[in-house]
Amino acid sequence: MKKSIFIALLFFVFTVQVEAAEYLVGSINEFETILTKVTPGDIIIWKNGSYKDIKIDFSPINSGTKENPILLKAQTAGKVLFSGNSQLYIGGDYLVVEGLLFKGNCTLNNSENVIDFKSKGKKINSEANHCRITNCAIINYSQTEESEIRNYYVNLIGTYNELDNCTFTGKINGGPTLVVEYKQEKGYVPGSDGSPSSFHHIHHNYFGYRTFSSNGGEQIRVGTSTTSFTHGFNLVEYNYFEDERIEAEIISNKSWDNIYRFNTFIGNDGAMVIRHGQKCFVYGNYINGKSSRNRSGGIRIINPNNTAFNNYIEEIEGGKGNSKFPISIMDGLLDSPLNGYYPADNAIVAYNVVVNSYGPAIKLGIANKDLKKPTIAPKNVVVAGNTIINSIGENDSPFELTDNKSTFEIKDNFFTNGNSKEPGFSFLKSKEFSLQNGFYKVKPQVNQKVLEDINNRLSIHNIKLSDAEITEFNPNWILKKKDVGVSWIKQ
Repeated sequence: MKKSIFIALLFFVFTVQVEAAEYLVGSINEFETILTKVTPGDIIIWKNGSYKDIKIDFSPINSGTKENPILLKAQTAGKVLFSGNSQLYIGGDYLVVEGLLFKGNCTLNNSENVIDFKSKGKKINSEANHCRITNCAIINYSQTEESEIRNYYVNLIGTYNELDNCTFTGKINGGPTLVVEYKQEKGYVPGSDGSPSSFHHIHHNYFGYRTFSSNGGEQIRVGTSTTSFTHGFNLVEYNYFEDERIEAEIISNKSWDNIYRFNTFIGNDGAMVIRHGQKCFVYGNYINGKSSRNRSGGIRIINPNNTAFNNYIEEIEGGKGNSKFPISIMDGLLDSPLNGYYPADNAIVAYNVVVNSYGPAIKLGIANKDLKKPTIAPKNVVVAGNTIINSIGENDSPFELTDNKSTFEIKDNFFTNGNSKEPGFSFLKSKEFSLQNGFYKVKPQVNQKVLEDINNRLSIHNIKLSDAEITEFNPNWILKKKDVGVSWIKQ
């Protein structure tokens, strides 16, 4: 017995005294040699310098562990620069990449992504799981807008991966900046829920200038129409989106059970769009559409059972003639294909504040004018507790019903000017709201049934919010540029 205790103590002392190894590399050959040696807790340091046409496949023979991930980091963050057709692959478990920069002179071919959360080539179990990219940047690293090359800055595959404190800007060719891609096993049936949930966490990233003249210029797309019934459980929060041009969607949700909260959107042409998927949440976001292009939108909801509450939306300009509004609730298509439009049945739009935007502020029953198929109006929509302040335009209304076949409950909403014949909207008296540090403070009329419904929907994420968290926007949720992106670039 004593001997066993002594051996155990020796083992404990030995394990706590073992230190992680550090390896300094500056070439692919050196890096690949080290990948055969590293064990949990080890650190690979890439030497400062500029590297062209480098394919990094960070897929070590041994994976890391939760307590001791394997780290690949720049010798000095931002001082290890990759260009040409350079790419980063990350495959395995509990791996971390930190401080790398991809910038300029990009010669990648079609579908060659800058960062892929998978091993290079067709390897068994090649996806990344519990891996992290942090404090990295991809800047102006794309072909010209006229190029036919389509790729992503980041292709997020696998499960439980994290992307944080990164900077992405200057993408001008086809393909979204960041894509969440769901795994499709052999025999996968499009439109089934057979793909595994991904549980990714995307936070505190900066998404800057981005343009593309046709469809496919989103900053983030979560899923595809093919996998749009996948239960993703991804969390996208505390990101800053700025100056995305032409594309109608800043974020395009295309799967179920995702949360988009506490993000800041400034001067973009598009909107936060639930394009496909159900049971998603959009709350606590700040959206300011002011620019010189009159294209901005707020939140657009398609598909059933989605919830948008307690967002602060101001200076949305798309209502001037681009058919984009602060909040849009869409019609569906009869016998819609997967890439079509399902009606926004059972949507909850509650306790949002819309300020100084071209209206109508909330539009229900919009049909896509480019599609000639018969439409289906959304059913059982709840519009409650929203406040519309100083809507711009003499004839702008706080609410407009486009499809008379829609069924909805509208109650406890307020507005300060414009036209509304809806019984669910009342004039807001000046004493009932105040301007504090540039933001309107509103004390809405609380409806306990709506609050209970929102919390019941959130329960699948083990989230329960207080009444104030659902009904009262907190300006502290609004991000500044210095709050996000890499630490080595002053925003």
